[in-house]
Amino acid sequence: MKIFYTDEIPLPDKLFTLYDEVKWNDFLQLSKGQVHEAIVQSWYVVSAYDREQLIGTGRIISDGIINAYLCGVVVHPDYQCRGIGREIIHKLVHKSRESNLHIQLFCTEDMVCFYEKLGFSRFAAGMKYEDCK
Repeated sequence: MKIFYTDEIPLPDKLFTLYDEVKWNDFLQLSKGQVHEAIVQSWYVVSAYDREQLIGTGRIISDGIINAYLCGVVVHPDYQCRGIGREIIHKLVHKSRESNLHIQLFCTEDMVCFYEKLGFSRFAAGMKYEDCK
């Protein structure tokens, strides 16, 4: 296994397949084109490959001046617990720090420990808008 990292945007098919593998498409309910467009519109993207297979990715959404929001960090289930997600996050943080951005993220409760080990700490309550009809 020879993992390499790049900041090139993944191809739509590869990205959609990765999202399928982790069941994100079940939640997102987006088309292949929509998922790809979200990545294209990101401020910075890092992807991990094993040969030609996309096995992980993450991105920063930012205004490029104040805030950087780390999101969409995903690693294929067959490659988890091998430091790939950690390396993706390291590269995203490094790029954001180069631009002196305040780095933030939202994660599920079960991922808090993982991010704390990488230097993140709790600082606010996360909220999301739910349409109450």
